[in-house]
Amino acid sequence: MRKNRISKRIPAAAASAVLALGAVVGTGAVTAPAVADAPAQSEAAASYEVGFLQDMIDHHAMAVAMSQTCLQKATHQELKELCQSILEAQQQEIGQMQTWLHDWYGITYEPKMSEGDMRSMDRFETYTGAEYEIRFMQSMIRHHWAAVREAEECLESAEHAELTELCSNIREVQLAEISQMQTWLEQWYDRSGGRPAATT
Repeated sequence: MRKNRISKRIPAAAASAVLALGAVVGTGAVTAPAVADAPAQSEAAASYEVGFLQDMIDHHAMAVAMSQTCLQKATHQELKELCQSILEAQQQEIGQMQTWLHDWYGITYEPKMSEGDMRSMDRFETYTGAEYEIRFMQSMIRHHWAAVREAEECLESAEHAELTELCSNIREVQLAEISQMQTWLEQWYDRSGGRPAATT
């Protein structure tokens, strides 16, 4: 994602208020898994889930915007098809995450783009042909790696099973898309895809 770590976390007081919307948690040592239409049962998990969902919505919105330019400017049909797949999947996931924020935490949230994101999109408008495809794939690979790292953290920190299932899917799908774009960069342009040593 755009930040090294998720930074938008609701404060402890807000998390406590969110938790009050759900069933009262018992005093036992083991916390039961979160249930549908209720907030996470631990304050830390509630804070984490809200921050993660908001940040991932923003992150997905950037990928959607990038994919829209790809459909207009890419020259390889294979890349256009991948961009269409990214656009459709991440739009659907944005809607799902917005629904969870509303249903679990009473939060209505719309995607936001930072000034840096908007500057990046402006730069993409200046690229054409091979330069566009190279820069697009290299940028989307970096974008995906950030999402993969955050999805892996989500698997450790989130309570809702629906959310951890989404994070597992994000990791699997985006790793496959990274591999595909790395292959195309090497085959079409003899360029490195920027493969890091690890995802964490």
